[in-house]
Amino acid sequence: MDIHILKAPWARYQEKLSEIRMQVFVEEQKVPIEEELDGLDEQSTHFIALNEIGQHVGCARLIPTGQIGRMAVISTLRESGIGTMLLSAAVAEAQAQGMDKVFLHAQTYAEEFYRKGGFIGLGDRFMDAGIEHTTMEMMLPIAFKSAQTTSSAPPTQPPESGLYSPVSQPRQFDSLIDARSALEEIIRSAQRQVVILNPYLDHEIFAQEEIVESISSLARSAPRTRLRIIVMSSKRMVDRGHPLLELSRRLDDKISLRLLNESITEETSSFVCSDESGYWLLPEFETPKGVADPGNAVTTRRFLESFESAWLKTKQDLDLRQLLI
Repeated sequence: MDIHILKAPWARYQEKLSEIRMQVFVEEQKVPIEEELDGLDEQSTHFIALNEIGQHVGCARLIPTGQIGRMAVISTLRESGIGTMLLSAAVAEAQAQGMDKVFLHAQTYAEEFYRKGGFIGLGDRFMDAGIEHTTMEMMLPIAFKSAQTTSSAPPTQPPESGLYSPVSQPRQFDSLIDARSALEEIIRSAQRQVVILNPYLDHEIFAQEEIVESISSLARSAPRTRLRIIVMSSKRMVDRGHPLLELSRRLDDKISLRLLNESITEETSSFVCSDESGYWLLPEFETPKGVADPGNAVTTRRFLESFESAWLKTKQDLDLRQLLI
């Protein structure tokens, strides 16, 4: 099934956009119609999804404040990737408009969907229109245009009546094989440093040959390369052994592994940063579903800030030190 995402001016597409939203929000989710009609549509940028025969099957909007909302896909076509396409279009439009971040109020059942799209939860859950929500946010890279650029190539942003092509989108993965592949790509893109935060340095991912080899290659590539790893428990690594422990022993001037003494929950995340430009994220560290982006410096810096804050709270673990002697 071919799906096309169009920018949809409210004045022209109001009837079609309203029809989808009434069906999904008012009829299915029982949102009061006075809350669905909030008066912000005329000032917003709208997107509409069309299938191969021209049927309108989904919609979304971007408010000038940077809020993405009114994400809706008709019930028969959910789980078909249309929501991801709409979200990508809205994020790309925000970047094209020069916004430095986007945010949204996610219904709690959809939090994983937005995390896979690069959003991070903020604060506590709250009720809106009788439905539990969470505020989520994503920082955006700033698009710079060179004053010396002379290319005559057409712009990536087509006219309002044309198809909408997102500027870029992160790589999503939902299997161990794809998670490893994305992680290897992020690590091999590094020139100076890699930081890793994973509660157990999960064997299914971080003990795999291709990952260990990519870390080893980076550590040996230049005198000033540096890798820092934070774990939250050393027991599993010590009991089972771990190739990165042996690598740390042999390259202890390049690889530092320390313990963060904090509780681990099902919602604990795992991330890896490559230099200051790329990241790999598992929103739930034991589930190989996440997102990677080798070219998003803004979001990467946010993860680096979190890592540096955690690093200040770490300590050498006796079991790890014994292995590293």
